[in-house]
Amino acid sequence: MKKIILCLALFVLLLQAPANAMGLFYTDTTYPLLATGVKSTKDISCLAKGTASALNVLFIVQVGDAGLSAASRDGNIKQVYFADVNEQSVFIFFKRITTTVYGE
Repeated sequence: MKKIILCLALFVLLLQAPANAMGLFYTDTTYPLLATGVKSTKDISCLAKGTASALNVLFIVQVGDAGLSAASRDGNIKQVYFADVNEQSVFIFFKRITTTVYGE
């Protein structure tokens, strides 16, 4: 019985290991998405901003659209200059991914 519980715990830990850096019990990290190749001379504070989020609960239910197109629609942005992703999670109980785009 102990071996089964240990194997199950190891499996859950492996599910938590994504390609990017993530804390095992708590994460609140923001990192950039790949570059768009567009050159902008404007300050980021002068650009329009749009966000989109997706929420996951217990790895059972996931809802939302955290894509670039949804974030662009939110900010009425036609040309994306920069994009960031914020991940917040608490072990396997809760995970939120928020995509933020900046552009015109």
